[in-house]
Amino acid sequence: ASHYTEFITMARFVRSSKYRHVFGTGSKSEFTFDNLRVSKSAWDTNKVAASTKFIGVCWEAGGGGQFAVLDRTKPGKLPANYPLVAGHKAAVLDIDFSPFNANVVASCGEDGYGYVWSIPDGGLEKTASSEDAAQTLKGHRRKVGTVNWHPSAENILATSSTDFTVKVWDVRKGAVVSDIGEHTD
Repeated sequence: ASHYTEFITMARFVRSSKYRHVFGTGSKSEFTFDNLRVSKSAWDTNKVAASTKFIGVCWEAGGGGQFAVLDRTKPGKLPANYPLVAGHKAAVLDIDFSPFNANVVASCGEDGYGYVWSIPDGGLEKTASSEDAAQTLKGHRRKVGTVNWHPSAENILATSSTDFTVKVWDVRKGAVVSDIGEHTD
């Protein structure tokens, strides 16, 4: 009887979840992308970015850094030889689409570089290399972990690195506009 009394007393103090009767439904297979190889590189980013036309996914690759650019209107199973953006010499850590141009994406990686890419309408037809980049952003001394477009100033991009600096870039010139350093962590 004492166990029953303890249970009744505990039940008064335990709140039941207001979500206990909520159930989700998975997407139908015709609306999903399959055969993705999402990167396993540890960094504090989402590994996925999107524009109104494309979805970008940091790709798991050996011997260099790559990411995929998927046409949002063409879901389904990706072929094994899907064309990738393969300009980095080490893992791609972050990607971000421009808020002003849905065809422009920036990437950064463990190789210390940032790149800006122009993706044609309909997506890539062949794998892109660093020579295909619209702009190369060189200036960090160590791996670059984040890349972010300015939300209201066109062609302005920020990158942060394990060299404890944040650089603000004018993408048209490929030049650093502001170098914020002297961080200790």
